[in-house]
Amino acid sequence: MLADVGEILVSLRSRLGLDIEEAAQRAHLDAERLAEAEAGEIALGESELRELADAYGVAVTALFGGKTTPLSYLAGA
Repeated sequence: MLADVGEILVSLRSRLGLDIEEAAQRAHLDAERLAEAEAGEIALGESELRELADAYGVAVTALFGGKTTPLSYLAGA
């Protein structure tokens, strides 16, 4: 689950032509934390996901393939 979300995060960021620093700044996140999420190493919290989705111009569900935020993701699985 973490790796799948990470791939989606990279794809969305790349589509906008942003590097990690720019994306993190837009979403009010730490760049290292965003990089870890993109690598599938950590799960982001709900507020971080909302900020990132807003920065990318998508619904939060887009980060999960159109599904609501799975509890397993929030639990870091």
